[in-house]
Amino acid sequence: MKIILSLLMLLAFVHAYEGDLTAQEAYEMQKEGKAIIVDVRTTVEFLYTGHGEGFINIPAYYWTYEPKSVEVRVQSAEYELKNEKIKDHKATMKLYNAKELVNKNFVSEVMQAMKMQGVESVILVCRSGPRSSAAAEMLTKEGIKAYNMEDGFMYGWTKENLPWGGQ
Repeated sequence: MKIILSLLMLLAFVHAYEGDLTAQEAYEMQKEGKAIIVDVRTTVEFLYTGHGEGFINIPAYYWTYEPKSVEVRVQSAEYELKNEKIKDHKATMKLYNAKELVNKNFVSEVMQAMKMQGVESVILVCRSGPRSSAAAEMLTKEGIKAYNMEDGFMYGWTKENLPWGGQ
């Protein structure tokens, strides 16, 4: 049993991404030409919420939506107004029958961007961190040197007052 547990722990480290970086550390690596920053959020988030200067948008996931009837959505809104707000975003996702799909071209597009920029490392960012860390794991399994920007764009990059792009 101890051998199996040891092997499982070893395997966990084999695919672990390079590590978490602060927004400032990521910015410095980008400025020094050591890495590119790939924003894994959806294109809509990238365009309308904003993004850091020089971020390359390559969504790791896409979403499909089939909203429930307007009556159900109105009832949900009324419930929120009268009661405690829905704190579980998954409940809201169910309201829209949202399904997450992995971008099947994600790895190849990141590799292409890295080659075009002449770098060997990539820093991944999303809104707050979970999607980018999952994407970093995805790339690491393919042998790519990937970092995760902790706290993401909204809670990391913007809080550090780092430059925004596309303004």
